Amino acid sequence: MTEQRTARRVPVLGIIAFVLLAALLLTLAVLSAIKGVRTAESNGHVVRVEDGQTFVVNMDGTEETVTLAGVVVPRPAAEGEEPTVENCLADEAMTNLATLLEPGDSVQLEYPEESDGPEGTRLALVHHGGEVVNLQQAEAGFAVPLPEQPREGFGSELREAQETARSEESGLYSSAAPCTLAGRIGPALTALEDLPEDRPTTSAEAETQIETISAAVEQGVAAEKAFATIDPEETSLASLAWAADVPRLQEELTGALSAAQAELKALDGTRNVLETREREELERQAEEKRQAEAKRQREAAERQAEAQREKAQREEAERQAEEEQREAEGSASASASDSASASPSSSPSPTPSSSSASPSSADAEAGGDD
Repeated sequence: MTEQRTARRVPVLGIIAFVLLAALLLTLAVLSAIKGVRTAESNGHVVRVEDGQTFVVNMDGTEETVTLAGVVVPRPAAEGEEPTVENCLADEAMTNLATLLEPGDSVQLEYPEESDGPEGTRLALVHHGGEVVNLQQAEAGFAVPLPEQPREGFGSELREAQETARSEESGLYSSAAPCTLAGRIGPALTALEDLPEDRPTTSAEAETQIETISAAVEQGVAAEKAFATIDPEETSLASLAWAADVPRLQEELTGALSAAQAELKALDGTRNVLETREREELERQAEEKRQAEAKRQREAAERQAEAQREKAQREEAERQAEEEQREAEGSASASASDSASASPSSSPSPTPSSSSASPSSADAEAGGDD
């Protein structure tokens, strides 16, 4: 009798347990249907990559668009819109995801509790080749963690991946990309830190250095505006990616700007001193030139005056010589005349024979005297 009652009790307990299990499963199914959530993992194959955060997967003949969960990734600007910092490196992010997920690759999708993604996509942690693709995108610098994460502990993994990208200056942390914060601040810092070291020796050199440093300062002031676009309280790509870098970069830029502006002030004083020296030197050279010209003119005048004196002396000497010659010639003529006059009185009285000389002889002598 006891055995019969026991036998009847066992089927009843089994039925009760079955009913309870069925009710639990039904409840879970209803909750899942209400939330539109998958709590299990799904397997599929990659069809194509849409952008840096979205791809299409084929699961048992059905295509589904999946968005990487827990991160924000730069996406291309909408058609007709100008790109902003939110679109920074969107093409590069897509290229990187395409290298991680090639068509035909097998992936395992882990859905978070809230798996509804933007524009009808489904959020998921994507496992491929023993790696989590969400983390790989973050480690490459093309994805940044969101404040709210799909599962406990995943946020710390993402932040660790983000720090790896930051330390390696990859992706959104690269100073080589003009659209990143480092890319906007880095060139200005380089220009401000790479100032001329040699002190100018002329005002022209000082002016050139002033122009170079002024251009660097202008570049630095323009770069400072990039900090105003980042609000650490926002959840935009720029804020989530670069808010932690702002204090360090701002301190570096401010210090470099202050040093450059101080150098500009010092160079301005140096230029004024050099200009004064150069002006004084030009005035000195001009005065020396003026004095040298005046000396040359004096010496030329003195040489001309000396030449005129020498000429006058020569002319005077020639005149005196001519006068002396004329006087000498006059004296000679007078002496000759005197000699001729004195000759008859000194000759002896003519002899009778001489008085009887022929008239022709006397006339000849008279002609000679004339």
